[in-house]
Amino acid sequence: MVNERKRSTTVKLVSEMRREQMRTRKRNKGDDMPEEKLGCRISLHFSSSLRERLLKDREMIVMKKHLVKLPAKFCCETVFSDFILHERHSNSVHLANGVSLDMVSGLRTYFNHRFVVELLYKAELPQVRNYTDGKTVFSELYGAEHLLRLLTTIGRLLPAKEFCELSYAILQEHFQRLIDFIDAFRDKYLSPDNYIPAQP
Repeated sequence: MVNERKRSTTVKLVSEMRREQMRTRKRNKGDDMPEEKLGCRISLHFSSSLRERLLKDREMIVMKKHLVKLPAKFCCETVFSDFILHERHSNSVHLANGVSLDMVSGLRTYFNHRFVVELLYKAELPQVRNYTDGKTVFSELYGAEHLLRLLTTIGRLLPAKEFCELSYAILQEHFQRLIDFIDAFRDKYLSPDNYIPAQP
């Protein structure tokens, strides 16, 4: 029963993310639609090492005028695949009941359709314009640096009244597992070699 509830929650998350995609498209067409009130009922833990990488990421982009090299050596899709493989090797019940796959699907949707709005520093906008041809799949282009940025904001991106308290707790658990996975392999995914000087 609990597993069914967990899967239902993550399926609902995917559905909400897809609805958000449609709302974003309508706003981009000029429709006068009010912004939803977003809640922050998810509290995720980032280790001191990950917080340091996030600060370093900002320093590289904003202060040192560098950019993440594209396409990323390990794009988000690679991170997602590695995470699912890790779940499989650890015989995770979350993978067996489909929750991990649903979570990844939901994060992929948010990443690809809220990307420019939520995840880029101003200095990164000229770079991304080289890839916005209507066919770009950002999760195949950008890597763990930007995925980590998404995970720091995911709590306020979820509509405040969309889920019950138990559902928020379930989502928090699954997001935290992905964060912990990235943390365990941070030297692989979050290397200083991922940055290059920005072109003048």
